[in-house]
Amino acid sequence: MAAQDQQLSIIVVGSGPVGLAAARILREKHQVTVYERGEPSTATGGQGIANFPNAIKILRQMSFDPERVGSVPVQGFRTLDKHGNLIYDTEFPFEQKYGAPALSHMRVDFRAEMLRIATAPSKELGISGEPAKIIFGNGAKDIDSAAGEITLDDGTKVKADVIIVADGIHSRLRPQIAGPNCPTPQKSGLTCCRVAVSANEAIEALGHLPDWWQEQRTGDKRIMVFEARDGSDRIMVVYGLRHMSYMNMSCIYITREEKESTTNSWFAEGDRQEMLDIFSDYDPSLVALLGVATEVKVWELQDIEPLDSWTTGRAILIGDAAHAMTPLQGQSANAGIEDAEAFRLLMQPGVTRDDVPAILKRIERVRKPRATAVLNNTRKTSRGVSGEERYRVMDENCTYDGIFKALENQ
Repeated sequence: MAAQDQQLSIIVVGSGPVGLAAARILREKHQVTVYERGEPSTATGGQGIANFPNAIKILRQMSFDPERVGSVPVQGFRTLDKHGNLIYDTEFPFEQKYGAPALSHMRVDFRAEMLRIATAPSKELGISGEPAKIIFGNGAKDIDSAAGEITLDDGTKVKADVIIVADGIHSRLRPQIAGPNCPTPQKSGLTCCRVAVSANEAIEALGHLPDWWQEQRTGDKRIMVFEARDGSDRIMVVYGLRHMSYMNMSCIYITREEKESTTNSWFAEGDRQEMLDIFSDYDPSLVALLGVATEVKVWELQDIEPLDSWTTGRAILIGDAAHAMTPLQGQSANAGIEDAEAFRLLMQPGVTRDDVPAILKRIERVRKPRATAVLNNTRKTSRGVSGEERYRVMDENCTYDGIFKALENQ
């Protein structure tokens, strides 16, 4: 570290993938502590998550290892009707077009890898600095942004030069940073049930792998969208996980009954029978697989109107705490990873604690319009659109080359 540099003390609130990405970026130079309200197993259900090139380019810079995660390349998109008849199919050369692949993985595996790169010995990762420290079961319930101080659930007060708030769509600290009258999560009217089914479970249920699964194993890997095409806004999004030994199945439909558990959590236990009833007219192989999944998770899809501000004093909101969006473009976690990468501005030579508020404002000026554009793309393609329309916004979503390039283009 250069003599004029200061090692900053940094608090990250929340240990989801976005908070851990920020910890991984900053640990190479600064002292990072992550406070997590939940336990180590928080939000580690067996469902899928996809990362597109805008995030993969950043993850590649962090020692992220797709092999450890069992990542599956996404090589295109396929739209089918509910009976499995092909409607639309396109190859999508992500690496050639955007400089990185799109990858899908099991959420628990992805988070485990993000935790590893945030906390593994520096020698293992080939980097400088010290691992981030993670404290579970003690989240932040209050914040003094000007003083750089949080109050933990146990009443302890902790100070830092920078406070990064990545505690999700239901952030407890958002009003203290964005203002007491800031937007709150709003429901989209859609619910998503998610399951992950293993190849062994599929063979046990059907006697064989469905043709569409076998094709994915031997040919190009597609994100498949099975559309009801009857005005009901029902879709089923299917893609491979763990080297194609699992399939993610996300079943999206108009919310029937609002429940507190599915409003306040994105990994609440789902009603398997309700899901089966709603999708009972889908291809029998799809319905059978929904029936044998070991767990069903459900949440009501929500987003947030753009905030006027993400930062005040020494604190900044990132990820879903700043710009929650539904998963219908698969960009929520990716946009949060873009946020995390922006903290490279705090890694530049000569940065001191006095520079922090201005640097956070600079990050906000770049990241807020970018996240708003992706949110708007997600909203435009959420309901009643064709597969072709759903994929048309891919160029804008996937084209992002990091904070320094974004600053050059301003």
